[in-house]
Amino acid sequence: MRTASFFTNQSARAALLILANFVIANQATATILDANWSESLFSINRDSPADTTAKRHTGLAWAPDGSDRLFVLELNGRVRVLSGAHMSDSPVWSTFATMDPIYAGGESGLIGMAFDPDFVRNQYVYFFVTINRDEQQIIRYTASGEFGTGRTVVRSGLPHGGGIHNGGGIGFAADGKLYWSIGDLNRGCGNPDLNSLACKVGRANRDGSLPSDNPFDDGDGSNNDFIFARGFRNPFTMQIQPTTGQIWLNVVGAQYEQVFSVARGDHGGYSAYENNQPDGFLVPKIVYPTNGSATISLTSASRVSGIATFSTSAAHGFRVGSNLTIAGVKDGSFNQSNLYVRSVPTPTSFTALQLGNAANSIGGSAVTLNQGGCVTGGVFYDASLAAPEYSGNFFYGDCNSGRIMRARIDPINNSVMSIDHWATNFFYQVDIATGPDGALYFASAGSNNIYRATFNVSTQKIIVANQHLRVDEGGEVITTVQLARQPVGAASVNILRSSGDEDVESVTGSALAFTPENWMLPQIVRFSAAADLDTDDDSTVFELRADNIGVVPIRISVLDMVPVELSIFANGFE
Repeated sequence: MRTASFFTNQSARAALLILANFVIANQATATILDANWSESLFSINRDSPADTTAKRHTGLAWAPDGSDRLFVLELNGRVRVLSGAHMSDSPVWSTFATMDPIYAGGESGLIGMAFDPDFVRNQYVYFFVTINRDEQQIIRYTASGEFGTGRTVVRSGLPHGGGIHNGGGIGFAADGKLYWSIGDLNRGCGNPDLNSLACKVGRANRDGSLPSDNPFDDGDGSNNDFIFARGFRNPFTMQIQPTTGQIWLNVVGAQYEQVFSVARGDHGGYSAYENNQPDGFLVPKIVYPTNGSATISLTSASRVSGIATFSTSAAHGFRVGSNLTIAGVKDGSFNQSNLYVRSVPTPTSFTALQLGNAANSIGGSAVTLNQGGCVTGGVFYDASLAAPEYSGNFFYGDCNSGRIMRARIDPINNSVMSIDHWATNFFYQVDIATGPDGALYFASAGSNNIYRATFNVSTQKIIVANQHLRVDEGGEVITTVQLARQPVGAASVNILRSSGDEDVESVTGSALAFTPENWMLPQIVRFSAAADLDTDDDSTVFELRADNIGVVPIRISVLDMVPVELSIFANGFE
């Protein structure tokens, strides 16, 4: 979640200011390039009908408790909540909280948000906030309806440089721990630097205390013990992949925009490497040149059994799933747009699936897809509204180009299969979220408006907002269900266990009732995970079934809870 004034030189900043004024004046909407989706204005974030002041949005997310509350962040420190957007004829904007103190200069301010894994019971929301020119904090509130109470500083003393590359990604991964990301604060970061949280992903217990197993914890040594991974220039945003619980980190670069899947102790290579990481360093899942395309000369091309192999004159830097245009090969059958990299055998070769007879040729070039120059917020699509080929797709934006990309993810090995432009003309894009109706919602830092893209359905479907749920042992978790179209009569959606641990059960009961009057209203399905005596994480699959409509699975992962690690941070003090 991030504002979009993030550039590495003054001329780019000046250009963006001109662009921002244009967008604010014209309130531009996105142009969806995918004919399966339709875009519309969802809501206008205003204090009153007369309010025309553009809100500098930095993020948005739906509360994961079925309460129909959309949380929207503003750079100046205000958290707004839209209540009743799907369940009421009169949705209302409220001010949830206003961060004070706050420093909102440059890229600083209210720049990140995450919901507690046990949000259904504790209603905790965490915010990443710049409080002055020298410090950032993670602050927790309790969501009491539309208002935040119980302000608690969970982590203080996070570094800030007074200007840019502040980070602000925040989330809870599969282990239930709190993670955050901080950039180089426009100062650069040396490879061996372990005494600062700059250029790092940090990790803490939910109360802000130090876990017992952080990878660089050296006790009384010089390391900052909260470091989880390092070597990231400007990690604006963080997404937790629903299917795996892995951290995907969007990092704005000097030459390349990079998206990493980050694990314990990883090193992304900054400041020595950017999309040229050698063995021993983390390589990006997704990468694209900053503000343009890269053109690499080809030396040879061959095709056997539908697989084309290309050799390049220099190291190409392509990643699996990269979208290329091949042109100028002597045998024109090799020339093709939207060719997706299948494998990278060596730094100077790559393969792709390509129809055609066996052939060999020389010459030509490979050109990468121009995506933009400032990767911003994204979301993994985990609802059942869209067709199956969209399940697990990663949608991410670029504020420079105003584009939103769609990356197809292989569900077996979690690799990127393809990347395409999904929408364009949405300048100053900052964040995307999936709503309880299975639609995609997105916000711009240059507009008051929240927009929605909904999948065009032609048949009746069961819409589940989240098909992959994570819950603490002894806790509860919620998703919502509705129908895609008005039924002719009453329709019953049955909730059935398919497989897995029997400690997880449906608190909602065995069925949901939909009618021609309430089919579009999301209904809550609540699952509970009873505590057991083992120390293993459990998993369960439920199915939602309706005659003549279909079946939708819901997969629930249960985190086995070890004794809570206590510290004085639990009270918000240091």
